[in-house]
Amino acid sequence: MNRGEFDYFRYEDCDLCGECLARCRYLALTPREAVEEMKRLVAGEPTRVVHRRCISCYACDVFCPHDCHPYELIIRAWHERYRERGLPVRASYLMPASHPNFRSDLVRTMAPWEQELIRTWKATPPEGELVLYPGCNALTLPHLLHGPHMDGIVVSGDFELCCGEMYFRMGLFDVVERVAERLTAYYRGRDIGTMLFACPAGLNLFRNVLPGQFGADFSFRTRYLGDYILEKVESGELGLKRELNRSVAVHDSCHGRVLGDEVTASTRKLYALMGLETREMVGDPADGLCCGMAAGCNRYRPEDMYLAAVKELRAAARTGAGELATYCGGCHLTLAMMRWLFPTRQPVRHLLEYLKEALGEDPYYPAPRRTLRMFANVVRKAFPKLASRRTYRIEIPSP
Repeated sequence: MNRGEFDYFRYEDCDLCGECLARCRYLALTPREAVEEMKRLVAGEPTRVVHRRCISCYACDVFCPHDCHPYELIIRAWHERYRERGLPVRASYLMPASHPNFRSDLVRTMAPWEQELIRTWKATPPEGELVLYPGCNALTLPHLLHGPHMDGIVVSGDFELCCGEMYFRMGLFDVVERVAERLTAYYRGRDIGTMLFACPAGLNLFRNVLPGQFGADFSFRTRYLGDYILEKVESGELGLKRELNRSVAVHDSCHGRVLGDEVTASTRKLYALMGLETREMVGDPADGLCCGMAAGCNRYRPEDMYLAAVKELRAAARTGAGELATYCGGCHLTLAMMRWLFPTRQPVRHLLEYLKEALGEDPYYPAPRRTLRMFANVVRKAFPKLASRRTYRIEIPSP
């Protein structure tokens, strides 16, 4: 593989230490093996382990001591594969550009007030001092963005306004580039002070990936919604009414680990302020496991997603906590769905669900039933295509 277009690895800064691969909990490499694999990656040679076992968890970018972006070097091979072959048709129902897809199909099964929220957000212009980009996952769980914690925040967006996260994790760099062009054009000239993100994936894409690697140009500031809410709670502007008094195993998202304390530390502080006892699965959030969603990015196989999710569900169960706490909508949906296949005693709850309860609202947990419908739709619409050899290419509308 020759260097050139869409090559984001920083070759000049890499000393081939192998730490990025040796720390990976999925590759299971010794330090010596990690160095050898890294040499192959840098030379553009076929790897013995990395491309076979990688689940696209993104952690190697966090582990790299020199910020060389080894993750982008790994998934560049998937970019080349897509250019040559396209995507298998079994993946089409899972892609945001498909109409409908596994997320948007759920809207008609939602409560009327949730459907109305989605219609309102689609019709609302993205203008104001505080504007929140909902993203696909929050649109699938609109109750998360409804309540007093959203006072003064303009929510604007719909399923058509994709951030490109899934395409990036699959190495579909051509597609991400078109997403960057489309978003740049959409937000150009908008009067936005700060763009808030409930989803760490969207935040990382808008702040780092799209402008840093794909040429997007945004004039607004970016901030994690949880960090903003923490500030409101600590100042007393947002008063908590209930002490939750429960124990939770903390799951960190891939993008949350990339973004660091703004996400990982602020969520833990919020859990503590709400009276939740946090039980860690690892000593360092950077060493956490993927929820399983990204595991489908390599071979496009559902069993890879299942096995990765089960690994995390087991790790959470070992903490002895009563519940499994998430803050990423994608992780929340994935782990809630996988519990139908691998039942555990820990219900999966979202940070904003805990917050709404702590603010005095009655608990509302739609994810279990919603993800059962999601799973049934995937089985009905994607699984019949598993054996097909047909491929297709993703079309992103022009700006």
